[in-house]
Amino acid sequence: MLKKISLILLVFVAFSILIPISAQAANITITINGQNVVFEQKPVIKNDTTLVPMRAFFEALGAKVNWEEKTKTVTAFRGETTVQLIIGHKIAKINGESYELTVAPQIINGYTYVPLRFVGEALGDEVIYDNGYIIINSSNQRTRVSSITLPKNTVSETNTFSSSNITSKKELYLLIKNALENNEDEITFTLSNSFCNSAGSSCTINDILKSISDIVDLVLEHYPEIGYANKWTISANGFNNVISKVSIKFDYTYPKDKLEKMKDEVNIKAKEIIDQIIKPDMSDIDKVKAIHDYIVKNTKYDYENLINNTIPPESYTAYGVLIKGVGVCQGYAAAFNLLAQLAGIDSLGVAGTGFNYSGSMPHAWNMIRIDNKIRYVDVTWDDPVPDQGDNVRYYYFNVTEEQLAKDHSWDKEKFLEKYFDYK
Repeated sequence: MLKKISLILLVFVAFSILIPISAQAANITITINGQNVVFEQKPVIKNDTTLVPMRAFFEALGAKVNWEEKTKTVTAFRGETTVQLIIGHKIAKINGESYELTVAPQIINGYTYVPLRFVGEALGDEVIYDNGYIIINSSNQRTRVSSITLPKNTVSETNTFSSSNITSKKELYLLIKNALENNEDEITFTLSNSFCNSAGSSCTINDILKSISDIVDLVLEHYPEIGYANKWTISANGFNNVISKVSIKFDYTYPKDKLEKMKDEVNIKAKEIIDQIIKPDMSDIDKVKAIHDYIVKNTKYDYENLINNTIPPESYTAYGVLIKGVGVCQGYAAAFNLLAQLAGIDSLGVAGTGFNYSGSMPHAWNMIRIDNKIRYVDVTWDDPVPDQGDNVRYYYFNVTEEQLAKDHSWDKEKFLEKYFDYK
């Protein structure tokens, strides 16, 4: 499971971005995990409740949906959650437990509509209404905040790293990576005209901000072992659509002193593990196998907290896996990435979707490069649940892209071989 929420906050600024004031149905903007979603059938408002087209909305949230014509019943599934609604009835069910709705699901212009907030929150998502905008954050995502602000008049007491002109996506990627590795609170920089082309973006203010936020997200996906930042805010100072300075402020899951102590502890432990399991005469693939086997044998998947929706933050980190011996997929990928790099193996984290008997869910694994060949390792799915001690599986060890794609899906443009050489 990945911990990753995309949240975009819009504010009035010197760049004169217009935000709708009324919350009429025709003007509602729905954002799901940072992406604006436009439905063919527009949302409507009834008795102050926003209703949305049933099938399109569930699918946008990554849920599977069934429609029973005879009983007029909608049943949706995502992960461990089942939601059931009946047309014209104000009683809905979540995993069999009944809840009362303010407005019942109904047929409008031949389409089935359901209450947006209830459905989103029933699936464990956060639903925010903001002045004509509806922002939905999946419960298993990392927070991303993008904003444009006026120039600051005060200086806060934070650890700020300032850089000169950024000319390319690679330069910004490395700047962000360095900042997160060193627990920086904030970085500031300017952007050259060539940055837009490098990032594959147009040069509008919103597109530049989105490109920057996407690069932060990419760094955290590639290097989950430094993924202790749970939110970031991007501020751009400027006038007449010309940016003069950009700042990225990072918020971390833990206080700075605790975070530094945790990272020191996990780095010491990682080096001890490498000294223990890696021998001088090992081939690269033998090193990868030794790391894979160590994690499986010494880690229990945090299944109980998963089903109870009580996963602690450390289970998403290398600290949880290497120090506490417990984690979920993001923690497994973080631990593997850290150990692989210490052993001299090219490794990057990959974030995508896994498909198994329980359906689809956000998932994380690793991409490695050995002898100039790209292979994949999913340590999480090679670790039996419930835990079986030293029993190690190799279904997802050193597999090709074609083999992995049978039950994994990911945006391959975000995980290209070139990123191994971003150093």
